[in-house]
Amino acid sequence: MLFIKSLFTSSTAQVALFALVSLMLLPGCSSSPSSTDVNKQTAKDPSLDGMNKDIVDLVSLDTNRANNSTSISAGSTDTHNVYLEQASQRLADVPVSVLSQYQQAIDQMKNQQWQAANSLFDKVIAAEPQLSGAYVNKAIIAINQQQLAQADALLAQAIAVNNNNPYAHQIKANIARRQGQYAQAEQGYLTALTLWPQYPQAQLNLAILLELYRGQLLQARQYYLAYLVNQPNDEQAKRWLAGVEIKIQRAGLTLPDNANGAG
Repeated sequence: MLFIKSLFTSSTAQVALFALVSLMLLPGCSSSPSSTDVNKQTAKDPSLDGMNKDIVDLVSLDTNRANNSTSISAGSTDTHNVYLEQASQRLADVPVSVLSQYQQAIDQMKNQQWQAANSLFDKVIAAEPQLSGAYVNKAIIAINQQQLAQADALLAQAIAVNNNNPYAHQIKANIARRQGQYAQAEQGYLTALTLWPQYPQAQLNLAILLELYRGQLLQARQYYLAYLVNQPNDEQAKRWLAGVEIKIQRAGLTLPDNANGAG
């Protein structure tokens, strides 16, 4: 299971029990895939294969992590997250008992107790239908059970409840890519990055989509670079960045000098 690397905690009153969803890493292929692209396809396809590759975690309401920048370029230094910024308002009237059920459901998901977790999220939704994270979590469960249509419908519900949930847009984009809906997938990643410009998983998945499915090598490179600013120890992503730079050079394109990913 690819756990989110930082688990934010605070006092019980401050904890926002919403879905923080890690990426469903994309599989990739091209019309004439190179061995590098085939390897990328293999490495990037754990998310929709029924394995427990996604995670939801507790989120502390740390508003100091936000700023007022509105840039959403690949090299943006904007760290705001609209979803987290609104969490305190969304949770103001949620009973402690419901938050406790949400926490229990998360723990069960981590132990791959899908049916028990799903039942608890149903109770959460019945009590507090405005909590979009519960729909996202149910979608993750559906994905792990190979029920992509159901997952997609749940994500649509999450977005209908709260259009500012970047995790819902990110996962829904992954499903769209899986179904060959590349333009829709690209828009989903961009929407997620509008809501959270430093969303690493959306940056990486968009980079792969642009490289392998949209043929936009220069733009893909920018998102690889942006992702590596957030995840500097990802050696696999570094190799993919090197690969796209080779493609850029072979295509006769000019390789930009902005090695730090600033756009």
